[in-house]
Amino acid sequence: MANIKAFKGYRYNSEKINNIGTVVSPPYYNISDKEKAELYDLSEYNSIRLFSGKELEDDTEQNNRFTRAANYLHDWIEKDILKRDEKLAIYMYEQTMQVYDVQYSNRTFVALLELEEFNETRIMPCEEVREVSLQDRYDFLTATNADLSMITCLYVEREKDLLNLMNELSEEKPDVEFESSDNVHQRLWAITYQPTIDFITEHFKNMPLYITDGQTRYETCLKYRNYMKANNPDHDGTEPYNYTMVALANSNSDGLVVLPVHREVKCKRFREDYFVAGIQDHFKIEKIIVDADGYDLVETMKKQIATTKQEIRIAAYCGGNYFYRLTLTDKDYIKNNILPEMSKAYCGIDIVVLNKLIIDDILHVGEDEYEERVHATRSHSSCLRNVQAGEYDIMFIMNPIKTEQIKNVTAAGEKMPKNTLSVFPKPSVGVIINVKED
Repeated sequence: MANIKAFKGYRYNSEKINNIGTVVSPPYYNISDKEKAELYDLSEYNSIRLFSGKELEDDTEQNNRFTRAANYLHDWIEKDILKRDEKLAIYMYEQTMQVYDVQYSNRTFVALLELEEFNETRIMPCEEVREVSLQDRYDFLTATNADLSMITCLYVEREKDLLNLMNELSEEKPDVEFESSDNVHQRLWAITYQPTIDFITEHFKNMPLYITDGQTRYETCLKYRNYMKANNPDHDGTEPYNYTMVALANSNSDGLVVLPVHREVKCKRFREDYFVAGIQDHFKIEKIIVDADGYDLVETMKKQIATTKQEIRIAAYCGGNYFYRLTLTDKDYIKNNILPEMSKAYCGIDIVVLNKLIIDDILHVGEDEYEERVHATRSHSSCLRNVQAGEYDIMFIMNPIKTEQIKNVTAAGEKMPKNTLSVFPKPSVGVIINVKED
């Protein structure tokens, strides 16, 4: 079962920080040095120092960005910059933002989730993780003994009891309200009324959870828990290191956005005519001429591949005022001939089809050189610019993965390829911090 509980989170003290928006950080770990510098300049207490601080030339084992993060955290708590809530709470967290000129408002419950191994739980991972990121997050966790950001888990409820509760709670005055530096309007409610807490925790007991953002951090917490358990002869399972902080997102929410992750490919020798000839073995191919450029061209691609049917459509662009709409014709080919050991759900993911039938088979990019020659991004505009500038030979505009696909793949005990989904909005860092203490 998914076992969640209330906790006493650390939050920025509004009596010390006039504008909370200057101290929370966007939820991205691999940000540029320029972006880091801007966040540093926003406030000396910006949470960027806690989870993705600067690397310095004179860093040592005793003084580095991990030890500095721990020092910042302890110092801010001592100075009352970060203040622990006095009462146990489950929090409701709301983010309102613009995505492609459309406003979305999404609410999540923030609670502590009991850690369990994936093979013995209803908590299911969605994507493969990178070992480099895993070590990085582990070093921060061991240095700070704190969950500095929220792991996002998707849940599916039939009766919409929790969704209705969120709507009711949103009518009350929030404990915190601010605009973050990335133009996201944010509100937070601390739910301390015990019957409401019991109502929420009971509803999650038999509900599967799908980790849609933060799987690396979840596996980091498992590794940390196992280390602490092995070094604690009195371990009984109730210790704070047995839990991690999660944001629980309702799949029924209109404000939850699953964005597509596109691909741009640099080939060793790319010829458009060879590509068109080869692609016809598995796809219906249509050349669509567009009297537009830039944003309008990409918008046309997105509209032309959008579908409500159970079919796979991909837009391929390699320059000019046209693109190719590719529609898969043999839905069972990958399952029958390439990946018979994988589930039908996995073989039907758009990215799997792109990787196996196009990037591997047609463009001849093998697994050993995939990360070097294939770039995954949410930005279709940057893909277009890169292809037009000759930095990449071809780009592929994808449809977002469906919630049902996430459920089916994880239910089969499988993980989606890296960079398959991007769920928005992502929780900002620093809104709530969970220090693993009694």
